[in-house]
Amino acid sequence: MKKIIPIILSVVFLSFYAYNPNDFYTSITRVEYVSSNKTLKISSKVNSDHLEQVLGKKHSAGDFDAALNRYLQSNVKISINDIPVNFTFSSKNPDGNVIWIYYETSDVSSVSSITVKNTLLMDKFPDQQNFINFIVNGQKKSLVCKKGAETGKINF
Repeated sequence: MKKIIPIILSVVFLSFYAYNPNDFYTSITRVEYVSSNKTLKISSKVNSDHLEQVLGKKHSAGDFDAALNRYLQSNVKISINDIPVNFTFSSKNPDGNVIWIYYETSDVSSVSSITVKNTLLMDKFPDQQNFINFIVNGQKKSLVCKKGAETGKINF
């Protein structure tokens, strides 16, 4: 009997853990400067369930893109060479349990610094971390935005 109790407790503990998965609250964003087009192309990979919870809409809903655009405009701020710039939402692409979001800013003649404020999903998920990878003029740099450190600046 003494040998069975630890086995039963282990099974109960493992069963509870299996049915109570720990979510990872992360997004990955790629920011690439295309000098030939004078465009900053941005793509973000976000958990689709988390994004749907924040927006209160399924990604298949007809008004999802409009809600997503408003959410992006409120939660992503970009400055190039210390000058705030606007971006345009291009499209989204659901891919399994993630959604790829594409947006860009044009008429960018040169880039010596980029400042990004990225608070995507932080309002609903305080543990959210948004990883941002930059590719500008062949240089690769990265930063992480999280609660308390939502803004970062990269110099090139």
